[in-house]
Amino acid sequence: MSLTRGLCEFLFNCPLDMLIERHLHKSFPLLRPAQFISNCQLATEAAQTNRNPEVRKMTPRRLMNGSLALNGAYALFLDNLHNGATEFVSIYRSEETFGLSQRLWKHWQERSSNLAAGEEYQLVDEFADIMGLRGWYEWKQDSGQHEITAEPLKEGTTNPALLKAKQPAAVFYFLDAFKRYDAMTPEEVRNVAFEIAMVGRSGLDYSSPDEKYQLRTLPERKFSGLHLMCLMYAGFQRVAPGHDVGMDLNEPFLTALQLHNKREP
Repeated sequence: MSLTRGLCEFLFNCPLDMLIERHLHKSFPLLRPAQFISNCQLATEAAQTNRNPEVRKMTPRRLMNGSLALNGAYALFLDNLHNGATEFVSIYRSEETFGLSQRLWKHWQERSSNLAAGEEYQLVDEFADIMGLRGWYEWKQDSGQHEITAEPLKEGTTNPALLKAKQPAAVFYFLDAFKRYDAMTPEEVRNVAFEIAMVGRSGLDYSSPDEKYQLRTLPERKFSGLHLMCLMYAGFQRVAPGHDVGMDLNEPFLTALQLHNKREP
């Protein structure tokens, strides 16, 4: 991917991601801790990249300034979204592009509150006008017809039969989850469940027993996909009973719970 294309894709995503993050924050308060963790990670990674001397040396100034302006605007948005709990914008205040970041953020605030369906894409053009990038890309008409070129995969959460076959292993993973959570506070349990939910946004591979997932909240070892699913399911059962996590694991959960209760003195 060329640097120019990368900036254009950031230009497209930036104002739209702001809309999505605001909607999630407003509509799903239960997910705010996980959203906060995710945003902190992304903002930190962006800051590390933007402050890297080698990146600055190798990136043409026009492209670097464009990236800094958009990142600064997004940092202003995140600090506002999280009610001042963060100060992501601090690293961009000294940049010559910070004035441009403020213009982008102010424009987004004024326009985003009264958008009709489809008008969100006008924000992309308006950001481009402010940044002088309008001629760097072109919109292509959607034909409305798309050819399906491959069959959907029948693995992961799309395969109930596979999950059913994994229930004996799930019982043991649930027993491990109960043992872990018994020694944790509700806040710690919630943090584990939310982190797994974020890790699983792109899917968890429970068809393989390989332990390939690492958690910040449980850093002592790696976990398989099924193990993480059981940890998340059991976690939400404790901190948000009745919350539908979209996994048919109730039967092994109840079996493991019965065994766990029998073990207790």
